[in-house]
Amino acid sequence: MNLEKICEVAPNTDATFNMGMYKHMCEVALVSAKEAGRVLIRYFRKGVPVKYKTARNPVTIADHLSQKRIVRLIKRSFPDHKTICEESSDECATKPSHGESEYSWVIDPLDGTVNFIHGLAQFCVSIGVLHRDEPVVGVIYNPVTNELFSAVKGVGTYRNGRRVYVSSTATLNKSLLVTGFPYYVVGKSRRVMRNMNRFIVRTEGVRRLGSAALDMAYVACGTFDGFWEEGLNPWDVAAGTIIVSEAGGKVTDYSGKNKFMFGREMVASNGKIHNAIVRVLNS
Repeated sequence: MNLEKICEVAPNTDATFNMGMYKHMCEVALVSAKEAGRVLIRYFRKGVPVKYKTARNPVTIADHLSQKRIVRLIKRSFPDHKTICEESSDECATKPSHGESEYSWVIDPLDGTVNFIHGLAQFCVSIGVLHRDEPVVGVIYNPVTNELFSAVKGVGTYRNGRRVYVSSTATLNKSLLVTGFPYYVVGKSRRVMRNMNRFIVRTEGVRRLGSAALDMAYVACGTFDGFWEEGLNPWDVAAGTIIVSEAGGKVTDYSGKNKFMFGREMVASNGKIHNAIVRVLNS
């Protein structure tokens, strides 16, 4: 796969918009995602023991080894950049801190762990880069299907080197949506299921695939028209946010505001049905 093509950047006259830096970060993210994907495939095929961080939040050695591989490759090129990861480790923070570092790499080494454990090939590596808390680079990679989504701010979104765009679906009743359930859904399911029921009767369908990052990638390439979910963390959405935005889509919180990265809830769509989704969530 040609990294030059995937991470190609457009000229920009704004001196503060460091396209050379963004291109380099994109290339490092792509290499890191591919390397981590090799780790995941090895354990996916042979099986792996499972531990639980909470009753419904599993983790495996594949999560940890994938993360370790990613962080090592990032630090080799960008030793001063902050890394924020899902899994706790000495080299990686698990809690975001606003504005602490100019550049932060936000990493989910295995998004879709439950799918991974059960042999369902709907999981991915997700790597996003924030510049002062704003997404500027995103990479999402499914090592089973070999689908590689990438985006650089101001350049566009690509799937395996080909430019992709969000769908043109203009009305909610003609849309296909995707969502996810937070780990805390047990015992607090009323709101989650209420929203699901409301969208089921207002759309052509709702799917639940088990990986927020891939859900957003599929919004970006037009497979789905919109996505909503609550209980999210920055590593779930950092890459997907820029991937959807650069494909022509829109990303907000449930109120339609720009507080989704650290706000735990998100709507991502093709833009045309975005307000309709937000209205349903707030009805």
